[in-house]
Amino acid sequence: MNLQQAVFSRLYRRAPVDELPWHREQPPELLQRAIEERPAGGRALDLGCGEGVYSVHLARAGFSVVAVDFVPAALSAARDRADAAGVTIDFRQGDVTEFEATEPFDIVLDSGCLHHLPKARVQRYRSMLDGWLAPGGDYLLVHFARRPRVGWIPKGPRHLTREQATTLFAPYALRAYDETTFDVPLPMGPMRAGIYWFTRPLA
Repeated sequence: MNLQQAVFSRLYRRAPVDELPWHREQPPELLQRAIEERPAGGRALDLGCGEGVYSVHLARAGFSVVAVDFVPAALSAARDRADAAGVTIDFRQGDVTEFEATEPFDIVLDSGCLHHLPKARVQRYRSMLDGWLAPGGDYLLVHFARRPRVGWIPKGPRHLTREQATTLFAPYALRAYDETTFDVPLPMGPMRAGIYWFTRPLA
């Protein structure tokens, strides 16, 4: 187990799932809009699925869901949530940048995974995304937007401006953008996060 896995595992042990700073019971509005635009029966990939809230929401909407996380405690909570909801989800433990898709997905969701990846893995993630997401598919990303007031802290998650994210994911089209706040404890928080809805070109 690496240091980052150890940190997240400790967080899951210390607090109930619904008290974790990133926990949300409802999906982002932009994810819901993307779901409503697509017929049931599609495929969805949840990267860094955590306790599985959004994975379950996608499964209830009729999607075949694969959910990936590297924290065993998170996946345990996610499986319990899926069982309680009566839905079937293909949970995988591991590094998202090592996940190989056998066929592409209509929706790829990343709520807080990318901004925790080591910088050296970002370009691999970006290239892998083209293998995960089908042409015309939707990519939903929640990523820290601006550095906190104590921005001199050298460690911790990265932050992207809207312009940086648009450049990173070109030629995907930015369909919509929103922001939310995570109640991360001081000195790192609270933190603003951008919510992006990108669509991959058909060709």
